[in-house]
Parts: sequence; structure tokens; C-alpha cells
Amino acid sequence: MRHGLYTLLAFFATVSFTACSDEDSSSLPKGPDRPNKPVVVIYENDAHCAIDGYARFAGIRNSMRKETPHVATVSVGDFIQGGVVGTVSSGTAIVDIMNHVGYDAVTLGNHEFDFGMAQMFSLTKRLEADVVCANFRSLIDDNLLLEPYTIKKYGNVDIAYLGLTAPSTLVTGGQKTFADENGKLIYSFCNDNFYENAQRYINEARNEGADYVIVLSHLGDVDWGGFPSSVSLIRNTTGIDAVLDGHEHTVIADSTVYDNTGKAVLLSSTGSGFSNVGVLTLSTSGQFSSRLVPVDEECPVDKEVQAYVEQVKEETMAQGERIIGTSEVTMVIRDENGVRIARKGETPIGNFCADALRNVLGAEIAFVNGGTIRSDIRQGEVSYNTLLSVFPYNNSVCTATMTGKQIMDALEVSVHLYPNENGGFLQVSGLKFKVDPSVPTSVVIDENELFSHVEGSRRVLDVQVLDNASGQYVPIDPERTYTIASSSFLIENHGDYGVLRYAKVKDRNLGQDVDMLALYLGQTLGGKIGTEYGQTEGRIVFLQP
Repeated sequence: MRHGLYTLLAFFATVSFTACSDEDSSSLPKGPDRPNKPVVVIYENDAHCAIDGYARFAGIRNSMRKETPHVATVSVGDFIQGGVVGTVSSGTAIVDIMNHVGYDAVTLGNHEFDFGMAQMFSLTKRLEADVVCANFRSLIDDNLLLEPYTIKKYGNVDIAYLGLTAPSTLVTGGQKTFADENGKLIYSFCNDNFYENAQRYINEARNEGADYVIVLSHLGDVDWGGFPSSVSLIRNTTGIDAVLDGHEHTVIADSTVYDNTGKAVLLSSTGSGFSNVGVLTLSTSGQFSSRLVPVDEECPVDKEVQAYVEQVKEETMAQGERIIGTSEVTMVIRDENGVRIARKGETPIGNFCADALRNVLGAEIAFVNGGTIRSDIRQGEVSYNTLLSVFPYNNSVCTATMTGKQIMDALEVSVHLYPNENGGFLQVSGLKFKVDPSVPTSVVIDENELFSHVEGSRRVLDVQVLDNASGQYVPIDPERTYTIASSSFLIENHGDYGVLRYAKVKDRNLGQDVDMLALYLGQTLGGKIGTEYGQTEGRIVFLQP
């Protein structure tokens, strides 16, 4: 069921502002802890450069201001990357749009680090909002690099917004981003003492006078790879009233999770790309409730924000409107259930991307991490902007050498989290193999969250390499050295658990990944993506139990 503005206003008139009025008064906060008027927090997560959503986001916020004077605007991270405007401007244009919207508090997502540490700090300074993160710490002096929380006053109550960023950023963001010139880590996201660290700043905010604590949590709602989630955060702490979640793109309207004292804590997440806008309400009875508003034509529009967005689009998007070619097929990154299939199996678009790198760079084998493929290619005309949406991270590409044994190890890392989604799952070209999911992973990850070695039975079987001379696949030679092509993110920056960390760079800075797609489509394929990319080829086969 879709809910527009009028449904939203009716909801607040009849439900939100009177929520929990039948509760036992003894269980409710006393005195000043109860707001004299409802407090509304408008929130989004994982916008990923979906810039057309900001005007409606601001419009919904403006409508709520007609209902109560206490309205806040927050972001749960991952806003600067994932689209053309973010890539072309290195995130600056996105921050400028957010400044036109007007945010009260923002936390960092993992993708806020995609343009490097210097640009991240530049963007946080440019943001006209309180940027909070309670677990981004320097290992040099053990100090936080941003404020852990900010406290805002709404009438007679004070609300703290505390930020948390996924510790897995250390893995997915590339080790070198967080290391000095010698490769020594100098930044931490406190994974080793995550809950203790979070509790410290929850307590500190309470002691400073916060009546309520809302966590802006870019953690996701699912535990994976030994990293915390928003659910485990709640269960291992006390003193949180509500958690606004991001990272996993999950749609959660209003869920309840119990903290380590048995107190109910609200958990909510909007999905991604402004598919929904979140509306969190603290009622005059002192209770939180949340509602998701689908962003559609019924939503009000902030005309000033919309005008600025159109200006940004005109200035940045025009650069990429040239047509590179056409596609006879549609290649998607998600299935009908929303599963990010490029992160857990062979996909036609993954084959296309990997083929582009292998052919343009003249390598024997190419690897593309599924997490870097961010958009579909639809049947019809394919513009440069289309390709930039597929590869929005502006990664440089390079060639390297790996032994057959090292390649087999890399494939083990690629599938070690299966059946879970994994941004480091490798889409391949010039290579095919089988996977037996019934075999427990034997991949060893070191203390720096990088691949160390394989110790035990292997999931990956029957690895074969394409022989260009015969056009046939032949068994990989563990002792032979092969030339590979991939992104500098994987080869030089040791991204995604260092899946290609043992590759030896041959030629670096050979261009941008998006330009490999453009050259492959425009020149190698003669401007046409054919029906051969309408289905998978059996490059990666998962054995059935």
C-alpha cells in the first residue's frame, strides 16, 4: 500500500501525536522527559546520489513543520557516491545539495571514504550540519576524528544524535585508504571494542543532559563477517531509544529490538535511493514511532531545492550524455527479490564488465568485484552516463601478475562468505570454475582483516583458464604466472579483504574503469551489446547438494 502526503498528515493527526496514550503512565518518562510538543525526525539512508529525491525529502520535512515546530533532518550515510553527479564532482555537488536541504545531523557511511581521506575530511567540513561518528578513531593518538554525537534542543527536551559507521569499511574501503605510506593502519572503526566504545558515548550523552538518544547507525541490520549490526548494537548496549539504520538497504518501517536490560528500542531503515523517506516521531507521551513514506508524485516538493538540483544536473550530467552504443539486452544487478546477484554469483553484467577490462587491457584474466557494479544496463541506447552509473567509483585500472595458485586462493576469498552477499565476490573473464558450498570455508583472515592464506579443504574446484589460441578452456597451472586486469582498488588498495593482495603490479594507472566499458562497447563490440550478454555462460557454477 502506498502512502502519500495526505495519508502521512492523517497518520500524524490520528496516530503519531497520540501514540501510546493508553500506556501505563508509570512506564513513561516523567517531567521534562516528555516533550511539550511532538518531535519529528525526517531521515534518509543510502541516498547514493539519487539527487531527484532531495526536493521531495525536503518537501515532506516542510509539511511536518506545519504540524509541529520541532522537526529535525538527518542522514544515516552513503550519500556522496553511487551516481554520475557524485563521481564527476568527487562528492562536492552532493554535499552542496544537502546544504540546500538543510540537515541537522549526519553520520558517515562506508562510501564517504571512496574519494580518499583528504576528500572525506574536506566534504565533512563543507557540510553545514553536525557530522557525528563515535567509532572513527586515530590509532596514532587514540582520539576520535569527529564528534561522537550532537545534542539538539526541542522545546523542553534534549535529543542526542550519535553516529556509528560500519567497521567493515576498513575492509570494503581498501586498506591503503586507512594506512600510512608504509602500509601501517593509522585509523580504526573500533571493531575490537565496538559495543564498549558505543556504550561509552551513549553514557556520555546521557550525562551531558540528553533526554533521549537516537543512533544514526550505518551498520546494517545483519551481522556478517564478524562485524556488528544495528540489531547487535541494541542487544549489547543500554540507553538507546531509537536506531535509524543504513548500509544494507533494508526496508524496515518500525521494528522493535530489546536492549541488554530488556528495554524496547525502535529500529527503522528506509531502503535506499530515496525509495522511502523515514518519519520518526517522539510523541508527547514520550514514546517513539516510525513511518516510511514512499517517495512518489504525491509527495510535496521543495521548489528551491528542486531548482538547485536541476542546476546541478545541467552542469554535471551534460558531460556524459553522449551515446556510446546500444544494447540488445537488459542486464541487471538485482533479481526480482532485490538480491544483489552480482555479489554472489555469475551475472551477464558482471561478464560484460570483466570482459571489458580483459579485452581492452590485453590481459589473460580479468576480475571485477561485484560490489563495484552499481547499476543496470537497459535495452536501448547506452550513454556514457549509463556506463558511469555502472562503474561510479572512478577507479583506475591496472594490470598485474599472479600465479595459478594465487588465483585459486583469490577465488576462495571471493566465495568465502557465500551464500551471503559479498562486495568482494569476483566476476571473471578468461576463467571459469565450480564452487561446492557444502565445504566450509578455509580462508584465513588476518588481524588487519586481510586475506592471509587458505588452510584446509577448498570450495573452489575445476579452475580453468581460456586459451586464446585455441579458444578452449584448459586447467589452470598453479605454477604458471598469468597476466590479470582489475581495478587499483583491488590490486593496489587491497580492497574487499585483500582478495587480490598477492598480485604484483605490472602497469598501473591505465585509465578509469568506466572508460574501459566505453572502449569495449564502442570499439571492440562495434557499438552493440549483443544477445551473448542476455544470459550467463557457466563461468561460475555452484554445485547442488
